Amino acid sequence: MDFLRRNRVLVSSLSLLLVSILLLSISVRSRPYRDPLAEVVFEVFSPLGGAVRWIQEGVADVWYGYVYLIGARRENEELRARVTELEAAMVRLAELEQSNKRLADLLRFRSQLRGQVLGARVVGRDPLPWFGSFVIDLGRADGVRSGLAVLAPGGVVGRVTEVGRRSSRVMLLTDNDSGIDAVVQRSRARGIVQGARDGGCRMNYLRRDVDVVPGDVVVTSGLDGIFPKGLLIGTIADISLENRGLLRSARVEPGVRLDDLEEVLVAGATVELREREPAPGGPAQVEDLAPGEDES
Repeated sequence: MDFLRRNRVLVSSLSLLLVSILLLSISVRSRPYRDPLAEVVFEVFSPLGGAVRWIQEGVADVWYGYVYLIGARRENEELRARVTELEAAMVRLAELEQSNKRLADLLRFRSQLRGQVLGARVVGRDPLPWFGSFVIDLGRADGVRSGLAVLAPGGVVGRVTEVGRRSSRVMLLTDNDSGIDAVVQRSRARGIVQGARDGGCRMNYLRRDVDVVPGDVVVTSGLDGIFPKGLLIGTIADISLENRGLLRSARVEPGVRLDDLEEVLVAGATVELREREPAPGGPAQVEDLAPGEDES
C-alpha cells in the first residue's frame, strides 16, 4: 500500500494506458462507431480545407507563373538586345558595302588619269545653300595648294580656294564666283560655265550662231590652267532665249551629284586623261570622261 501511495501517479497513468489499449482493441474488432461530434467537426472544417488547398494551389501557380515570367522577360530582353545588335551589324555592313562601291568607282576613275592625284574625304559642308563649297581632309602638309582641280567619278566638282595645314576649302562649280572654260563636245562651241543663283550652273558667252541643243555634253577645254582637258562638266538642259544680242547662255546640269559627295580627287592642270589604244593605222585619241565609263 505504501508503494501504491508513493507511486499513485505512475500507477494511475499505467492503468489508463491499459484501459485505452483495451478499448482500442475492442473498437477495432467491433463494427465502426459513428461519432456525431466528429462528423460535425468534419463538415465544418472540410470547406476550410478546400479553401486552404485552393489558396495553396493559387499561390503555387502565381509563384511558378512569376518565376516563368521573370525567365521569359529575361529571355525577351536578351533576344531584343541580340536583334538590336544584328540590326546595327546590318547597318554597318550596308554602309561598308556602299563605301567600297564608292571607292571602287573612285579608283576606276583614278586609273583614267595620268599624273599625281590625291584622294580626299569630304569632312565639312557649308550649312547655307547659297555658299557652294565644302571642306576636305587634305591641306598644305599633304601637298594641296590653292587652284587645284577637284574631281569625282562623274566629272568636275570645283577647285581648291583656301588651304590650311590639314584641310582645304573647295569652291563648287555651282558657286556664283566659279568659272570653267568649257566646250560643247559635239559642236566644239566654247563658253564659260559659271555658278547660278539658283544653285545650278550656266554656260555663258555662247555665240548665237553656234550649234547647241539640249542634251549636248559639256567638257573642260583645258585652257583655264586649272582643269585637265576633256573632263565632263555636265549636259545642256535648256537654252536661254532672253538675250537678243550676239551671245546667249544655256543651263547646264552638272554631271556630279554635288550634295552626295563623300570622297573626291584633287588634281592639277598637268594631269591628263589617258589615251586610248590607237586603232591600226590611226592616231591615238584622248578619252572624254563620261559618267561610269571604264578605261578600255
